[in-house]
Amino acid sequence: MRFYESSPGEHRGFCSVCGSNIFTKFDARPQELGLALGILDDDPGGRPACHLFVGSKAPWYEISDALPQHEAFPPGYAPSPAESGDA
Repeated sequence: MRFYESSPGEHRGFCSVCGSNIFTKFDARPQELGLALGILDDDPGGRPACHLFVGSKAPWYEISDALPQHEAFPPGYAPSPAESGDA
């Protein structure tokens, strides 16, 4: 694994052999990882809980399920300064 700080406090991990994006670590939330789902061979079993950032989705994209929709971050989620644009 090789890591690259893609934005302040956000580190993307890449395979040092093929260069594939594997996961992202966050300084502000060390207990969380952002996993690149394209690396999985099987169904991970998890399902979406909501739609985020629907305020900036393409106007032609229609969300057709009943999951909750949030214009930006959901209530109670504290983004890092890099995520919120305050960095």
